[in-house]
This record gives sequence, structure tokens and C-alpha cells, in this order.
Amino acid sequence: MSQKTQDPLNQYRAVIRDLANVAASISRVEETKAAAASERRHELLDGCIQEEQALLLKLRGLEQHRMNYQKDLGWEDLTLNQILDQASPDQKEFLTPLFENLERQLKRLRHARDASEQIIGVRLHELDIIAARQQGSSYNNEGTVRPAATSHARIQNKYV
Repeated sequence: MSQKTQDPLNQYRAVIRDLANVAASISRVEETKAAAASERRHELLDGCIQEEQALLLKLRGLEQHRMNYQKDLGWEDLTLNQILDQASPDQKEFLTPLFENLERQLKRLRHARDASEQIIGVRLHELDIIAARQQGSSYNNEGTVRPAATSHARIQNKYV
């Protein structure tokens, strides 16, 4: 392998490793958000969101580097599996565990994000219910808000 090819390849390997690490960090933040929401510790959510935003910026930067290195290596627009199909046996040997780890971390991230969104969605729905009750509204069996009845509609006039 030439030095020109080796350098982008080493940099590419480092970026894939960093992507997996950032995905793992985002997963931990998502898991913390889910735990905070389920325990009704809403004061922790703001810090989680700020940390997540910083990690997402880092992820975007790494993704740009990944795309540039893939282009330099002649793998532009290829999926990870397609890269492994085109890689030399030596490249395949050290890329396979990196790609597997990245895939594992991305699956974890998807699962953590789904759980976090579901729990936060439930908490937001609970807050809607509380707000509706405070306004005198209620929820029907379909889970939609039924506006508060006017005072004369709540009392039936039995004398008319």
C-alpha cells in the first residue's frame, strides 16, 4: 500500500472509531434522558439536551470527514457492506470489526432514542392532561381533549 493510500485509510479508520464512540456517547445521553423522564426528574433534561446538541455537532463533523476519506479512497457513495466487498483482504480484516462496532453502536442509539422519545411523549401527554384538568377540560376515551362544558350545560334544567 502506498503512503498516499495508507494515510487516508488510517484517518478513515480513526474516524470510524470516533463515530462509534460518539454514537455510544449519544446513546448514554438518550438513556439518561429516558431515565430522567421516567423518574420525573425533568430538571436533568436540559443538561442532557445541551450535551446531546454538542455531540450531534461533533457527529456531523466526523461524518463530513468520513465522506471525504471515503472519496479519497475511491469509496464515495458506498455503504459499509459495499466497502467491505471492494476492500482488499488486509483492509477487510481491520475494517470489519470497526464497522461491526459502529453498526452495534448505531443500533443501540436507535433503541435508546426510541425509548427516550416514547417516555418523553408519555410525560408530555400527562402534562397535557394536567393542563386540561386545570382548565376544566377532560379527555374522552379516544385520548382527545373534550372542552370544558359551560356552566349552564353542566346543570340540567329539570324544571323547564
